[in-house]
Order: sequence, then C-alpha cells, then structure tokens
Amino acid sequence: MYRDTIARYAESGAHKAGMVKAHLLAFLIGSALAGAYIGFGDIFMFTVGAHADPSWAHLVMGAVFASALTIVVFAGSELFTGTAMYMPFAVLRGDSSLGDMLRVWIACWVGNLVGAVVLAALLHMAGGGVLLTDGSSEFFAVVAAKIAAPGYELFARGLLCNWLVCLAIWMCGRTENDAAKIALIFWPIAIFVACGFEHSVANMFVFALALLGEHPETITFEGAVHNLAWVTLGNLAGGGLMVGLGYWLQERGADRQAEAAVPAPVARPSSALPRV
Repeated sequence: MYRDTIARYAESGAHKAGMVKAHLLAFLIGSALAGAYIGFGDIFMFTVGAHADPSWAHLVMGAVFASALTIVVFAGSELFTGTAMYMPFAVLRGDSSLGDMLRVWIACWVGNLVGAVVLAALLHMAGGGVLLTDGSSEFFAVVAAKIAAPGYELFARGLLCNWLVCLAIWMCGRTENDAAKIALIFWPIAIFVACGFEHSVANMFVFALALLGEHPETITFEGAVHNLAWVTLGNLAGGGLMVGLGYWLQERGADRQAEAAVPAPVARPSSALPRV
C-alpha cells in the first residue's frame, strides 16, 4: 500500500547518512541553503502580513509561506524538519542505524541554523526590510509571543507543525506530477502557518533577525534557545511519530493481512510405494 513511498524515503535517509559520514561539508552547505530558503519564506510572509487586514492576515501569511517549502523541494536542499520523517523510515527498514539518524539530525539542524543566521545578517545589512522598519512592531510582537510561550505549548505546536510539513513531503512522494506537488505542498503549509504552529527552522531566522535589530527587552537569546529546544523536540515527534511511524505501522499491518489471506499449502499424499 505504502511500500514504494516508504522505500523511497528510507533510501533518501540512508543517502543522507552516507553524505554526513563521507561528505559532511557538502551536506552542511545543502542544509545551510535550506535554512536560507525557509528564511526567505519568513521575509515574504512578514512583509505581506505586516499591513494586511487583521481578519485576513493569518490566511495571507499562510498562503505565501508555502513558497518556502516549494523552493526547498524543487531546488534541492537539506531541511531538518524533513529528516524527522526520512531518518525513522531508514532506521525502521534497517538501512541506517540510530547513530546515523542522530548524526543527520544534528548536522542538518546546525546547517539550517547557519543558513538562517547568514540570511538574517544579510537582511539586517540591507536595512531590515519591512520586518525591521515599518512592520517592526508586528514582527517583534510575534517573536516576543514565541519566546513567552511555555515549553509544553511549544512542543505541541512543533508537533502539529511538522506533522503537516512532513505530510506535505509525504504526499509529494506519491506523485510524479510537478504541478500536483506544488498544490500538495500549499495546503498543509498554509494550515500550519495560519494556525500559529511552530517550525524550528523558520524560528531560527526570526530570532536571529530580531536579536540583530533594535528589539524590546522581552526578546532575549535565552528565550530563543528555550523556544528552539522545545519546538525542535516537537518537530521530531511530529515527523517521526505522526507521519513516519504512523505510515510504517499501516504498511506493516497491510503486509500481515496479505500474508494471512494467502491459503496454506495443502499436503499431498506420498506416491511412494510402501516397503514390503
């Protein structure tokens, strides 16, 4: 039922594990690009949302942020939240070890952070755009709310976010049509942004830019670390448990049902003559 899709993503996870072992720098560069691509989505989202009508702002911001994952998927890069689904598939199929999974997660997270921080520094040098000028009050209010949220809320929001992100990636793997992939990416991403769920890589960029700008006292480095720690754990649970393990268990159940449906072979009487 889902065997081919699982196999494809498990092979991708095993490939990433091999890249981290043999070509770590190349993998980090790919991860940094993904961090920057998600950051571009943040810039677009806050730019169009800063002066949008409040009744439409969440919908508009959700709709435009889908551009970020579209770029990641079609340009090719290494996004941490996607590895939350790839790597469990690779481990469950025996293509990679738990150590491989942890190395990929750490390397990808660090690479995403580097790309997000570099983009934030470049935008700050360029004047900060709408985010640090006429839209700064809205931007800083969102960042401050992210920092002030308790850990259990951040974990739950991170889980819900990456359940949707990995669902988008999962659905893309079930079609070869590029136009269909764009449409399939759009809806889950629009949902998670409009509903206010938390994406660790997107947060890397907004915290880096906020800390570089003239931010209020409620925005601190310690608060950013608090948010990223809980959201990262939630993202891993959303991708690994809700999508990865969920579809793996469905496929295992389908395999067992198919095995049970196969009739047992009927023993035939021996044609050998009895000994006299």
